[in-house]
Amino acid sequence: MRKTLLNTMGLLLALFGATNASAQSTVELPYSITFDSTNDVWTVLDASPSPGTSWVFNNDWGNDGFCIGNAWTATPSYCIRTDSGEPNDYYVSPSFSLKAGKTYTVKTSSGTMYSTPATLSVEYTTTPTNAASFTKLSDINMPSSGAQYDNSYDLTVPEDGLYSFAFHATNTSAGDKSNWVYLYALGFSIEEKVGGETPDPGTDPDQPDPPAVDQDGTLPYDMTFDSAEKFATWTTMDNSDTPGVTWAYTASDFAGKPAAHMGTDATSATCDWLVSPKFELKEGKSYKITVDAASGPNNELNLILDYFVGSKSADNQKTIEWIGSKLPKTEGETEGEGGKVKNEWILDANKDDVYLFAFRALNWGANGTNDAVSIYSVKIEEMAEGKPEAPVALPYEVSFEKEESVSGWTAMDRSASTASTWSWNSWGYQEYGADWNPVGDQHPCVGFSSDFNTDANDYWVSPAFALEAGKTYVAKAHTANNRSCVESGTTSFTMKLGTNRKVQGSFDKTLGTIELSTVYDRDPSTFEFTVEKAGNYYVAFHISDKTGANAYGYIFDFSLAEKKAVVEEPVATEPVANLAAAELTAEKSVELTWTNPTKDVDGKDLPADALLIVKVYEGEELLATQDAQAPGSKGTYTKEYTADTFAGEHAYKVVVVYKDKESEAATATLTVVVDAINGVVVPTDAKVSVHTLGGAAVGNNLSTLGKGTYIVTMKRADGTMKTVKVTK
Repeated sequence: MRKTLLNTMGLLLALFGATNASAQSTVELPYSITFDSTNDVWTVLDASPSPGTSWVFNNDWGNDGFCIGNAWTATPSYCIRTDSGEPNDYYVSPSFSLKAGKTYTVKTSSGTMYSTPATLSVEYTTTPTNAASFTKLSDINMPSSGAQYDNSYDLTVPEDGLYSFAFHATNTSAGDKSNWVYLYALGFSIEEKVGGETPDPGTDPDQPDPPAVDQDGTLPYDMTFDSAEKFATWTTMDNSDTPGVTWAYTASDFAGKPAAHMGTDATSATCDWLVSPKFELKEGKSYKITVDAASGPNNELNLILDYFVGSKSADNQKTIEWIGSKLPKTEGETEGEGGKVKNEWILDANKDDVYLFAFRALNWGANGTNDAVSIYSVKIEEMAEGKPEAPVALPYEVSFEKEESVSGWTAMDRSASTASTWSWNSWGYQEYGADWNPVGDQHPCVGFSSDFNTDANDYWVSPAFALEAGKTYVAKAHTANNRSCVESGTTSFTMKLGTNRKVQGSFDKTLGTIELSTVYDRDPSTFEFTVEKAGNYYVAFHISDKTGANAYGYIFDFSLAEKKAVVEEPVATEPVANLAAAELTAEKSVELTWTNPTKDVDGKDLPADALLIVKVYEGEELLATQDAQAPGSKGTYTKEYTADTFAGEHAYKVVVVYKDKESEAATATLTVVVDAINGVVVPTDAKVSVHTLGGAAVGNNLSTLGKGTYIVTMKRADGTMKTVKVTK
C-alpha cells in the first residue's frame, strides 16, 4: 500500500516555512492546499469600491462559520462575510510556472451559507496585485446553502509565464449589495494534465494510490461473488474516520461460503462502500435490485443499500433501503419474531444518467469482534412496464382532507437531493396572523416543506385522465403557501400537464401559475386548457425554489371536468326600420317597405349569415311570412284590395322572428279616400264622422254643414270602413 499523501495546511506551512516562502512566490506543481488553518502563503486583494471586510480565516460556528449540511460545528475555511464596502475581493494564490500549449487541471472546494446572492468565481492572472488583470476561468456554481462543492476546471494558458489564481467574491444583485455575503474557500489544487488525463501517480510511495476505475455494466446484471476476479469488477470506498479494514473477497466466510465480505475494523467507526459497476439508467424506468446476503453471529454492523448518480462520493450518496444488522432482513420483524424474507428493492430512476449501486457498512463505533457481513450475489434488472394505467373518469373531484384521498396520486422528486417531497400531512396548513399567532384551525392536506439543502423541484401528480382533442377542460384547486414564499418571491408554484407520471420532461405544458397566498379560504385557482392529441394525460402541481429554503406548498383539493358548452338564451332582434305604407291608386293596392334589422335588442351585431323570418300583418290578420331574410336587407310587400275594401283606414305591422324570439312590431297606418258625389248613401248601421280637408272634426251630420269639401268616414257594425270625399 502506497503511503497516503496528506495535503494538510500544517504540512504546507512547514514546507513553505522551511524555504522561507512568501506571498506570490513561485511554487512547483502539482500543488494542493486545504484551508483548515491560517496561512501567509495566499494573500488578500480588496478591490471593493470602499475597501472593508475581506477574506479571513474562520472556524467559529458562532461567528458565521461554514456548517456543512447545517451542522452545529464549523468547518475551518477562509471566508468573506458582510462586506461593508460592497464585495470585490480576491483571495490570491502563490505563482505557478505554466507553459503555453499544456493543459492544467484546477480544482476548487468551496461553499456558501444563508442563500447569499454573492457570486464566487475562480480566476487567474500574471499580475496578482492588479485586480483588473484577472481573467475568469469559471463561476463556481453553488445553488444550495451549507453544502460543500468540489469542482474541476481545465485551463490552457496562451503563453509561458508565472500565473496566480484567486477566489473572487462579487455581488451584482439588486438592492443592498454590501451586507449579504457569505462565501467560503475550503481547498485548491492545480496539476498538469498529460495526454488529456491526470498523470499516473507512478510508484512514488508519497503519491496516493490511483483510483479504481468504475467498469461499465450492462443490464440485466447478475453477479455472484465466487472469485477474486469477479469481486475486482466492483470497487471499494473506505470512508471511515481512520481508513483501515474495508470490503474484500473471501473464499470462506463465517458460513464457509465465498463472498464479498466486510469484517471487523478495530481502528475506527466504519463507513465503507462496496460499489457496483456503472449503469446507464433512464428516467421513468424502474429497476429491481435482488441481493443474497447474510450477517455473522452477534453482528452489530448495519448494511445500507445506497446509489450514486453521475459519480461516486460520500457527498453524493442516496439511500434506497436501510437493510439493518440482521441479514437477511425480514419484513415486520420484531424481537424474537420472524417474517417474510426481503431481498428485493426497487429504484425509480429520476433522470437519465450513470448510476452506481453500493452497499454501505455502517457502525458508529469501532466494530466488535463478531461483526461480519457477506454479500453472495447481486442482480440488477429493468422492470417490465406492466399494463397501461387505466384512466380515471371525468368529472373528477378529490379533497385531500383524509389520507386515503391521496390514493392514485404520486410524488415525483426531481430535486438535486431527494430529501423531501410532497406527502399527505395530518397537521396540514395553519394560518398565522401578522404577529405570527395561529389563526383558525389546522387543515389536513397534501403539503411540501422546503428542501433546505437543495433546489426544490417536486411534482404532485394526478391519476391518468383520458382527454380528447378539441375539447376544453377546466382544472381547479384550492391551495395556500407559507408567508416566506410570498415575501421572498423565490417560489414558483404552477400546474402542469404531462403524458408520463415518472418523466419530468413530459410535463412540458404549463396550465398556469398558482397564486402564492397565505389565505386558506379563497377562490380556487382555475385553469382552462385543450390538448392537441387525444390520449392519457396527468395533471401535476409543480413547486420549485432556486434558493432551496422558501418553497412551501399546501393543496386542499383538486377537480377536473370537461367545460360545459354555454347555451345562450335567444335574444330578439331590433324592430324593422323605416316602415312605410304607400297608396297605389290605379292598382287599388298598398305597398309596404322597410329595412330589416342588423342588431339584437342588446345592441350586438347579428351574424352576417343569420336568417330572419319577417311577418306582415294588417290589424291582427297575417298577410305574409317571408323566410330567410338577411340582416340589413330591404323588405317589401304589396297588398291588393277590391273597390269596396280599398277605401278606408288601414293599420299595418311588421314583426321579425329570430331563433323563435319575436321583435317588437313596427307599425304604419294609411287612410285611403275616394271621391264621392252628394248622393252618397250612408248605411243605416254606420257611424259617421266628418272632417274638413284640414283634418278638423266637424261632427257627424253632413246635412247641417255648409257648402264645401269634406272627408266622411263611415264605420259599420261589422268593422268595415269606408272613407269618401264629399263636395256639398
